[in-house]
Amino acid sequence: MHTVLSLLLILAVTPPAGQPPALSADHIDSSHKARLTVSPLVRALSPPADPLAAATDVLHYRLDLQIDPSSHRLTGANEITVRCVAAVATFRFRLDDLFTIGAVTVDGQSASWQRLDTETIEVTLDRARGSGETFVLLIPYDGFPTSAYGSLVFTTHSGQPIVYTLSEPWFAYTWWPAKDDNTDKATADLLFTVPSGMVVAANGRLAAVEPASGGRSRYHWATAYETAPYLISFSATNYTQVHGSVNVDGVVMPVHLFLYPESDSSANRTSWLTSVAMIEVFNTLFGPYPFASEKYGIYQWPVSGGMEHQTITGQGSFLEYLTAHELAHQWWGDLVTCATWHDIWLNEGFATYAEALWFENRPGSSGAADLRQVMEQLQPTAVGGTVYCYNDTSPSRIFSSDYSYLKAGWVMHMLRHVIGDDAFFATLAAYRQAFAFKSSTTADFQRVAEQVSGRDLTWFFQEWIYSGGAPAYRYAWRSVTAAGRHWLELNVRQTQSTYPTFAMPIDVAVITAAGATERLTAWNDAKSDYLLLPIGDTPSQVTLDPDHWILRTSVQVTTLVEGPPKVVAVTPAPASLVAPFSVDRLTVVFHEDVAAQADRFSLAGARTGPVPVTLAYEAAAFTVRLTPAAPLAPDTYTLTISDALTSSTGVALDGEIAANVLPSGDGLPGGAAVIRFTVGRPPRPRLITPAAS
Repeated sequence: MHTVLSLLLILAVTPPAGQPPALSADHIDSSHKARLTVSPLVRALSPPADPLAAATDVLHYRLDLQIDPSSHRLTGANEITVRCVAAVATFRFRLDDLFTIGAVTVDGQSASWQRLDTETIEVTLDRARGSGETFVLLIPYDGFPTSAYGSLVFTTHSGQPIVYTLSEPWFAYTWWPAKDDNTDKATADLLFTVPSGMVVAANGRLAAVEPASGGRSRYHWATAYETAPYLISFSATNYTQVHGSVNVDGVVMPVHLFLYPESDSSANRTSWLTSVAMIEVFNTLFGPYPFASEKYGIYQWPVSGGMEHQTITGQGSFLEYLTAHELAHQWWGDLVTCATWHDIWLNEGFATYAEALWFENRPGSSGAADLRQVMEQLQPTAVGGTVYCYNDTSPSRIFSSDYSYLKAGWVMHMLRHVIGDDAFFATLAAYRQAFAFKSSTTADFQRVAEQVSGRDLTWFFQEWIYSGGAPAYRYAWRSVTAAGRHWLELNVRQTQSTYPTFAMPIDVAVITAAGATERLTAWNDAKSDYLLLPIGDTPSQVTLDPDHWILRTSVQVTTLVEGPPKVVAVTPAPASLVAPFSVDRLTVVFHEDVAAQADRFSLAGARTGPVPVTLAYEAAAFTVRLTPAAPLAPDTYTLTISDALTSSTGVALDGEIAANVLPSGDGLPGGAAVIRFTVGRPPRPRLITPAAS
């Protein structure tokens, strides 16, 4: 779902040629806002909780409704086909107590039922059913639904009646009886009888339109694709219908538009038919459109934004980014649905990022430049909250513009850069394959991303999804020449005061004195990191995160304060093997001037023990030379440089050496440098011959 407040629709101006349009920053659905402030009839502000839900699997709904726009009345029945996953004696569904329930039957036999609360009904089956058995539950009902939830609304446009639904997150019960569970999807036949002259848009394919008594028409829509209950929908008014088509993996699929007659212009038709090109782009990025044997449709409704009902989206405007967002939901939200409302970001964050992917990949796009421009416009106004929705009892929090949409979209953008394009899109493909026509959790998505990328992403999900905040960066740099090469010394500081420290790889763009551009990557995981990066020439300009891959509140360049010295070269090199008696001197090169003292260095052989050395320091080259009394005999040696060694200004050595790779350091002062090398070949292990028996 993606909506904008009506006031903000004035932003929908035509952009300069070749540029993406300005996007509204408000992704909150005004109808969901209203649910928190209107009448005391609004009671169900909690997700449905059915302890028996896992014991049954709804296979099919057959919903047959008569809709009277003049009296705002619904009359009809829902036939539910249920398979038992475990032994059950009862079944629960939800329906608002504003409706009168008729004679409920199970497999054609009268069944008793009781209302557990204002939304929940429990039916006692005629007999207990075992695992694998099925039963058919028929629920006739009649009544006058409230429009307070915004989930079923009787209103008008240009004086013409319109009736439409919007059940997300859990308001299906306000207009039709269903087992309201995102993890239990089902196929459906949807039949709607309306006054003649009204056209019904609904899920699936149109099976039939037949005349009905009283000058009415009966529309029969059917979907063979499993659908979450909140995605079942209809809208009925005097629509003008427009038809297009698109090729999906060899299938010519209809694209079906439903417009108000007063909105039926060439420009609006063209705008919505852009969905054809969008489907082609998303087919490439996400895999084939999931519901190709039925359709993709868009219908106009009096809600300012959109709602991604499966195969049939409601949209209140013709904005290009809104069309892209809602279409992307057909993959991320409809085909793969969030299992709980805690995980709503899996729907909305994916679709929000798909807006940027469309502008990056649409025909005529400049690619990366358009991607960046759109992401700049998708900046959240607040970052302190979490993408993961801990409070799933509040629709306004579930559909938080800042967290479930914008920050979540940035999570997808950052994940793409962290694991790389190939792994990112392969992750989406694997995620789709694993959870198509099912529901998933945040943990499920993390598991797939880790399997595909081959990386532990706990750190990323913990800081960006389960925790709040975002970094604010300050950075400083200087050029260094040491050990015969150029280096960029970079200090990255995180200055946010109320949020934790973020671990992230950060792109660094460097323009050298010769005018060349180099791209480096800095790993920052501390409040203040001193990093030393090799570079081909003297740097003259340095930019942190130049393409804005990281959600950050600020980035500023400052003046460098000298940091800890690092080891940039050692002879013999770490883990090297050298000839016996060839080492008569060891050299250690730092990246800056140090206070070289002999007691900061020690050399020891594994067998021969401590080796006395004399020290000489060449300050101009930042080089220490250690000379043993005699060339080193065959042995494995360890050279240790204590972090008591400091720079000439008193900052302790940053000496840790990971995987025998220089320069040393983890970015922070403190930590000894330990270098091991071998003189001569290490002794072969003795072969012990078993004694003869």
